[in-house]
Amino acid sequence: MSNKHTDKAPAPAGKKRLFQKRQMQIVEKAAKLFMEQGYAQTSMRQISKATGIDLSNLYYFIESKEEILFRVFEMIHRPESDIFHRKEIAGIDDPVEQLRVVIRKILNVGYKHKEEILLLYRESKLLSDKLRKAILAKENHFVTHIEAILTRGLGKKVFDFKDASFTANMIIFELSLYPLRSWNLKRHSLEELTDLIEQHIMKAVMAA
Repeated sequence: MSNKHTDKAPAPAGKKRLFQKRQMQIVEKAAKLFMEQGYAQTSMRQISKATGIDLSNLYYFIESKEEILFRVFEMIHRPESDIFHRKEIAGIDDPVEQLRVVIRKILNVGYKHKEEILLLYRESKLLSDKLRKAILAKENHFVTHIEAILTRGLGKKVFDFKDASFTANMIIFELSLYPLRSWNLKRHSLEELTDLIEQHIMKAVMAA
């Protein structure tokens, strides 16, 4: 994805924040249209109407419909990735406690963005190879954070499993369970589901 905005002179901080805020509003409105009627069936003209921004002005903030779908991914990935960099989480010495906290934080993000995650699961195949690779690279980076916690716990002999990479990927899969299967999990509250998933993951990795 080319970014026509990067060639412009740096904008003052206030204008940059306003630009980013407007861009996010467009992404959120467009994501709702994608979820309601499908990505392929949604036009930029419809997005223009939903956002109240003239079509020519819309292209100032967003280069293409494909860029919007990619930014939906970033909207979800950023808060998930930030979890690992928070001092109160990165500074937890006990890998068991650190993994528990990370599980709960990620599940909260997934619960908040369950519709957007399902949208990406359905529609990401329509992205270009370049953008799909960018998403996979970010996802892989996300998995490595989980893997690092697992490896540290293995070294401290509080965890026990055969393959850290495989186990990290399985944990990520379980953390995506609610957005992908919410229709069949309605009888559980967020608190109940969080407890069940946390228990299931910890049972799989804890040393005897």
